[in-house]
Amino acid sequence: MARRAKRVTALVAPDQAAAEPFRVLRLAIEARLAPGSSGVLFTSPRHGDGKSTLAVNFALVSALRQASVLLIDADFHRPTLHRIFGVPQSPGLSEALRDGLDPTEVAHSFWTYGPLSVVTGGAPLPRTADVAASSAMAEFLQRARESYELLAIDSAPTLVAADASSLALQPGVDVLLVIRPRSRRRHVAAALSKLALADARILGLAVNREGTLASFAYP
Repeated sequence: MARRAKRVTALVAPDQAAAEPFRVLRLAIEARLAPGSSGVLFTSPRHGDGKSTLAVNFALVSALRQASVLLIDADFHRPTLHRIFGVPQSPGLSEALRDGLDPTEVAHSFWTYGPLSVVTGGAPLPRTADVAASSAMAEFLQRARESYELLAIDSAPTLVAADASSLALQPGVDVLLVIRPRSRRRHVAAALSKLALADARILGLAVNREGTLASFAYP
């Protein structure tokens, strides 16, 4: 069983005004989730759009209302959650997929913030798009849905790798596309088109401005 992690320092303070936009995001996502869906996949057109920041703080404010939340680092190209939460990168998702481990066996718990658990990325993997679409990933997510009320999945940028499109094929996963105010329109359109090819259910667009949510809109 993974050890209990130390206190998080890289999140918005739950009792400060900076957390309110993420609560609005939480409400918007809850209203848009498809029946039977309990997974929210955070992706972006390119690196640096702030998808990990939004995924982390969405998971935090969701756990604060006492819903059990599992935050999963599925960005195999640039995993970041282990740095944000100050825990080892391994064992994590890649080890769970390789060895058939239950999510609870590799999750770090952060009860300071309510029932929030985090699965880090684990050791690097080859052919990550194939891994994201694999039966091992489907089984891992199914087990996670049985143990947690909500899954928040941080994935690679859509235009960088096919991982997000592959994960969008998994049952019970809806997609949020995170962009910046200065994101190029052609990049946003290309990301939406690529997700559409995978028949992804897109919840909307979240505009990230310097680590805070600026707005949320439907595509």
